[in-house]
Amino acid sequence: MVEIAPSDLHKLQESAAEHLWQPFSVARRKGPSPDQPILVSGRGIYVTDVLGKEYIDGISALEAMVVGHGREELVDAAANQMRALAFLDVFRYLSVPAIELAETLVRLTPEPLSRVFFTPGGAEAVEVAIKLARQYHRICGEPSRVKVLTRAGAFHGCTFGAMEVDGNYWATKNHIYESGPTAGRIVPPSACTRCDLGKAGRYLACPHQIEKAILAERPETVAAVVVDPAATAIAVAVPPPQYLRDLRAICDQHGVLLVVDEIITGFGRTGTVFCCERSGVAPDILTVSKGLTSGYAALGAAVVSGTVADAFEDAPEGVFAHGHTYGGHPVACAVALANLKIIEREGLVERSKAAGEYLLECLWHALEPCNTVWDIRGLGLLAGVDLTRTRDGDAFESPSSVGIRVRLKCRENGLITLPLHPGNVMFLAPPLVITDKEIEQMCATFAQSVLEVERDLSLA
Repeated sequence: MVEIAPSDLHKLQESAAEHLWQPFSVARRKGPSPDQPILVSGRGIYVTDVLGKEYIDGISALEAMVVGHGREELVDAAANQMRALAFLDVFRYLSVPAIELAETLVRLTPEPLSRVFFTPGGAEAVEVAIKLARQYHRICGEPSRVKVLTRAGAFHGCTFGAMEVDGNYWATKNHIYESGPTAGRIVPPSACTRCDLGKAGRYLACPHQIEKAILAERPETVAAVVVDPAATAIAVAVPPPQYLRDLRAICDQHGVLLVVDEIITGFGRTGTVFCCERSGVAPDILTVSKGLTSGYAALGAAVVSGTVADAFEDAPEGVFAHGHTYGGHPVACAVALANLKIIEREGLVERSKAAGEYLLECLWHALEPCNTVWDIRGLGLLAGVDLTRTRDGDAFESPSSVGIRVRLKCRENGLITLPLHPGNVMFLAPPLVITDKEIEQMCATFAQSVLEVERDLSLA
């Protein structure tokens, strides 16, 4: 454990306030900020701050830490690759780790996915998917197909391209950066009598609503539909397997590419290697990141079907003029290969399925005394707790303020979590190495925190 004197901690906090600009924050705080712990170490599902306080990492460091913190095997993989070849010009030269990882990803992903385009991270992979979809249609003689549909509440990244499929997860973002009409279209949730979405239907646009949007925009103008198959950011509104099958058929009928974003759900998070497997559906483009390296290195990828990739081969406009300096970084690819070996060797995909079932069971039991729990949803080690003003589902006046209260109370009690769209759905996605005993500890801490917030708000 790193020991630090109070005076040194004060200096670190002052330095952070003065110099460090974090995502979605103001440029500078006035004076030191003790409200954000400074983390210094991690092991398994736990992380520790500079004061020695330990936290359960209930969100796997933003869903990335699949194999858990402190895996020396991944450190060694990075160090060995750095000693051999730390970096190269990825535009003009190849590395062995990148070739081997591309082959591995094609083997792991559903057929007919067959070509891998590496990126530095997830948002960039979504950006690649959007550009590929538009250029594919142009090559195929349909240059008017530029629109991209996503669902309200979705979040697929913060690059300009990914912002087009934002889904208003961050309500003010498009208003800040939008310079004119974008090609992104957001499909709102709807009450569909043909789709059995259960309580998730409060948040999730059904396939038929997406088809209505395609028809309203005119199919000949729509390039792609982008979805997270577990609707993670959309209040963890996990749809049934038929959902993706229906959406695949709709996209095929109207000549629209289906992009499945598995940046969060990939590599065992939902109890299968990829979430789309439970539907038996292969997308035209699959985006991955996070669990690909368990966060030990920055890497993402767009895995493309043969149909899409082959269209580029002989076309006059077939050059995909896009790339990243660090896309396919050899060190990151070496870490990814080692990470995937751990997932396979330790049976973490199967572990996620069994542990996920136990997680939901423990959450229902631990939260039974709470008055604000309307629903608990999840798939594998991906769970959302839907908090409402009453057990009958009456909404809070300010859902986000309640979610923030619960997040901070959880942190105070030693659990890292976060609220999802629309602000009142608390998220739990621990590392796949979590034990049953640790699941019980996490659920007990979460329930205690919710009860304390209920008392503070006179809802107990």
